[in-house]
Amino acid sequence: MVSSRENFEVQVNKGGRWATETVVAKEDEARALAKKFLADKKCEGARIVRNWMRSDGTMDESEIFSQTRSGVDDGPIRISPIEDVPPEKCETPDELMAPSGRNVVNRVFRSYLDKAILTPTELMHNYKELKRLQEKDTLVPNAVDRVAQLQTKDTEQDSKSRSAELFKTIDEMSARAKRVENVKLPKLDGRFSDAIRSIRAQAGAEDVDYLAMVLLSRDLINARSWVGKLEFLCKLAVEDTDPHAVEMLDGVIADVLGSSVVQEILGWQPGLGAAICRMFDLADGKFPTEKSEAGESAEILNRLFAEKKLPISRACLLDRAHRQIKSPNPLYRSEDGKELEELKKLVERTMTPTGFVSGPETAEALTIRYSRQIEQGGAPGRKATVNGLYRMLPDRALGLIYILDLAGTPWGATATPDIAELVDYCLSARHLGDFCLRSLPPKEKMLRATLAHKTAAANTALPQVVRDKICGFIDTMLEAYLVTEQIVEKLDHQDSPLRDRAVRLVQFCAAGVLPEGKAMTRARQRILALLRQPNFDAHFIDGFTDPVRAQKALRDFHVLLVKAGFG
Repeated sequence: MVSSRENFEVQVNKGGRWATETVVAKEDEARALAKKFLADKKCEGARIVRNWMRSDGTMDESEIFSQTRSGVDDGPIRISPIEDVPPEKCETPDELMAPSGRNVVNRVFRSYLDKAILTPTELMHNYKELKRLQEKDTLVPNAVDRVAQLQTKDTEQDSKSRSAELFKTIDEMSARAKRVENVKLPKLDGRFSDAIRSIRAQAGAEDVDYLAMVLLSRDLINARSWVGKLEFLCKLAVEDTDPHAVEMLDGVIADVLGSSVVQEILGWQPGLGAAICRMFDLADGKFPTEKSEAGESAEILNRLFAEKKLPISRACLLDRAHRQIKSPNPLYRSEDGKELEELKKLVERTMTPTGFVSGPETAEALTIRYSRQIEQGGAPGRKATVNGLYRMLPDRALGLIYILDLAGTPWGATATPDIAELVDYCLSARHLGDFCLRSLPPKEKMLRATLAHKTAAANTALPQVVRDKICGFIDTMLEAYLVTEQIVEKLDHQDSPLRDRAVRLVQFCAAGVLPEGKAMTRARQRILALLRQPNFDAHFIDGFTDPVRAQKALRDFHVLLVKAGFG
């Protein structure tokens, strides 16, 4: 008699994701069902998971059967349409295997990689998998032609010669993979950095990092689901302390994040807009993992992002989010008329205390999304688009940051007159309360205005005379605000001890609430007046009974002075 504490879960692989089809009580019944599913040529894989209830109520899971197919016979596989590639051309196999090159491979071969459940790293470091791809219809020639066309657009090189260069690079990469196919490498049963050190001890002519990626790929290819690959890589990354090893793992995690696994990590979301916001949360390490379908993998990934250990993966995730923003897919399908409401939430989520998440890239993506709501075309449509998105921002300061970021993008270059008109409108503000949201506290008002000042100063898309005009206007407005609101006087209250007054003033100057200019000069003049008082140091430590503490307080103050620009 079969114990009620045991059952067998039969799962089927669909589009790179394992989904439970049924749960049965007997193992032989589960195996018969798995074989039945595999009899269908369109089935990508089947596996059986044995679930056993322990006496303490916890569940023990173990996989007792698994079979997958790397190429399901459901018709021809085509390259995925891509409209842009990095401007830098890959001239060598190493450049093609770098993160930017793998990102292009990830996008153009997306359909094939999803069916084979392979990352670009595994593909490029495994001769058999690379050969299988090259023999798959005209997939590689079509991809090479498309990339060559994009890379030679608006250049003097013709696409045919660029295609020849790419084929040569691919052949060299394939020959290298074949050369190391049977090279014996150490086991990856501990830290990745330990394996790299072992390889370094035995490596001959081959590059150590290349062999390390071959080793990683050999183990990674055994994980036959995207969540499995992610879990394998994240556990290696979280357990390693070697920066170079983590950087290499970061690149491969970015490969995995180019797949459908992101949907499993995010779990169910009410719409595309909400899913994109969650992508930004994940990139910041602030994703709520409770509803994720990726389990522990999502928790570890979120932790790695929070610790800022995955810059390559973060860039990949942000790139994916921006592509989704620019896509024609609605942000919310279930209810008509909610598109603009969802877009406003997206605008609010992408605006951070330091500006848009990715600056110009975010500004352009949001603008393209908004343009789909505009019926007019040509110049009137561009004007309506820029003005419409500008009005979604809460005040002129953030609006100015938006149009300044947009000015440096290809889309913004087509709307120069409209951007110039909005710049003039921003500079018509009468005072800081008219430029920033009135309800903001004084410090937040000054920080926001200063952010707009910094954005303008760093914007190379605008003529220098325009940048100077914007920065001068904001600086003058901030100086007037210091005077009218008596900001400096409140910090330098005469009834407070000298030490407290000096520290408050210097902290104010060091806090980044003011840009370099007239406003900052006014604040510093007040500090200089204090510093020039006779016997300032003696008055500063007045009240300390412990000489050691007194000297430490004085040293800390001088460090703060340097931070505030009193070097």
